[in-house]
Amino acid sequence: MIINKTERWAETMMVIQSKNIWKGLAMLCIAITLSACGSNGGGSQAKSTNTATAATNQGSGQEGVSATKLVTDAYDKQVEIPSSPKRIIYTDNTVGDILLFGVQPIGLIQDGLQYAVYRDEVKDVADVGWPPSPEKLIELEPDLIITSMTDAQQLDVMRKVAPVIQTNEWDPMPVRVQRIGDWLGFEKEADEFLAKHEADINEMWDSLLQKGTIQSGETASVFQYMLGQNRLSVYTTSYLPTFVYHEKGFKPTAGIQELIDDPENYGYSDISAEVLPNMAGDRIFIVYFDGPELDAVKQMINEPIWRDLPAVKAGKVYFVNGGLGITTDPLAREALIKQLPVMLGEQS
Repeated sequence: MIINKTERWAETMMVIQSKNIWKGLAMLCIAITLSACGSNGGGSQAKSTNTATAATNQGSGQEGVSATKLVTDAYDKQVEIPSSPKRIIYTDNTVGDILLFGVQPIGLIQDGLQYAVYRDEVKDVADVGWPPSPEKLIELEPDLIITSMTDAQQLDVMRKVAPVIQTNEWDPMPVRVQRIGDWLGFEKEADEFLAKHEADINEMWDSLLQKGTIQSGETASVFQYMLGQNRLSVYTTSYLPTFVYHEKGFKPTAGIQELIDDPENYGYSDISAEVLPNMAGDRIFIVYFDGPELDAVKQMINEPIWRDLPAVKAGKVYFVNGGLGITTDPLAREALIKQLPVMLGEQS
């Protein structure tokens, strides 16, 4: 059984609530709130538009006032945004995409970030909630909202507050980083980061091979056991596998490769324990999110069907926190470059 990616994120992060809440109560709230704002001179959007117009009329010497530019979003739509946005709300879980450039959002979705490698850096940023609270969006007075939402009604609500540009969390990390760099004027920084990042990854794998920590051609598997749903999943082309499956690193097993080659592959698949022998590689990575889940997976691998797996017998099972294993965030990937060799027991 294969689960839709959006559904998996909801269950994994435990933050997605019913869309009916947004479409019902929240839409009513925003309609009332924005109507009130409109009667007071057009609200935040009109205020922003008037400011930009004044800047155009008065020349370019005004500090704190930005012109606009056209950019292309993740879905090839052109959007007019401030040339130098200062107050960005970011409603996607890949917050590292903008933190990478030293950009601190004024609002984001805090649920789920307790596992992020940069959690301390954003712990005091305003939480807009999920679904984002219309009132909170208005209160923060953003000049740009970056979101991965695709629901037309939700997007229309946001556009009444500030210009909205859509990202796509499922795009490869390099694509997202280059796109954010283009939107926010960090094209050079994006290129430099990606070049160094790729070089560092290759250096990491070269070191692991040269020191004999891993052997060429070894296979690996990435599993997650979701305690609340009693669900065991194997990841194929999303999250941690996109890091550990590398031309110089690990390869997928034959069973996982079949899932990867399936035209309906969504990046992971729910499996039963009976198929483990066909899925388990020379190395096994198990992703967890909290203490109870970690305790559960440690107990799980002591069950007979797990104990008989070669990787378990050889002590080559590695537990990976979800902040590293269930994300493609660039800052998490930077952390993985340092932490994967430690997990594998590389000697300095």
